[in-house]
Amino acid sequence: MNKSLTIGLAIIVLMTLGALLGGYLSPHDLQDQLKIEYVVDDQGKGTVIAPPAPPGQRYPFGTDKYGYDLLTKLLDGAKYTLFLSFVIGFARVFIGGLIGMLLGYFRERQPEKQPTDSWKALNGIPIFLITWLLLIGISINSALSPPQLSLLLAIVLTAVGIPSVLSTIKDKTIVLRERPYVLASESLGAGHWTIVRSHLFPFLKESFLILIVQEIVLVLTLFGQLAIFNLFVGGTTMYMDPPEYHSRTNEWAGLIGQARGFLYTKQWILFIPLAAYVLLIMGFQLISNGLQQRYNRIYAKPPHL
Repeated sequence: MNKSLTIGLAIIVLMTLGALLGGYLSPHDLQDQLKIEYVVDDQGKGTVIAPPAPPGQRYPFGTDKYGYDLLTKLLDGAKYTLFLSFVIGFARVFIGGLIGMLLGYFRERQPEKQPTDSWKALNGIPIFLITWLLLIGISINSALSPPQLSLLLAIVLTAVGIPSVLSTIKDKTIVLRERPYVLASESLGAGHWTIVRSHLFPFLKESFLILIVQEIVLVLTLFGQLAIFNLFVGGTTMYMDPPEYHSRTNEWAGLIGQARGFLYTKQWILFIPLAAYVLLIMGFQLISNGLQQRYNRIYAKPPHL
């Protein structure tokens, strides 16, 4: 039994269900707010209830500083965290993988020396910095809607992530095209597209699947890095005097970024969304490790005589 793959899939499936059914699972409405109130118990003892409320029966994950339920906000923002990261990861691998496979196959054979690959030079450019510089002036107090800002972020992160996927798949394709079965197909007159479809893609599909999961992990990491500098998925609302930054979508990295001030007090406001975010990344990482173990076991099987 592949425990890594099973546990990882279980985590992601549960979180995906939470994202899809968040509106039905939320214990409170997004607009429900804990108000300051004075409560007197049966013994006549009075207690002042004020936000933020710690985790308890009424609020399982507690509330934020304004009295809004954290579990409700997590369920509301899950769709942005999960689905946007998946779309970006898939788009990177689909576009970069397709171009890399074609460039690798149609590249002229040069056995005597290994030419430099200009795409690899782009991998050294910090993606976080590029994205932040492009979007920081647009995302804060933007007139664009959260879906529009999310789409813009998806386009930028997809574009800057394609070169690394392209160079990886291109290198794998260059190795595969020298395999005897590919050379034999070429000598028998098989067309280029037939070879790509029948010989290259079947041997690269496992790499594509693992790359998608790994790219999702990288995208989630980028969400977190951008949130540290107040660039949240779906847009940032900035309030002045004192300056405060709030996520417009309740995306998980945004909830973490806006709660950094609660590291030493009211820690649940920071650590509960952080725990959910770490668990999400761990789930995808377990899937990646499980897929690699599965494919290694399949291709490492000795022949039976």
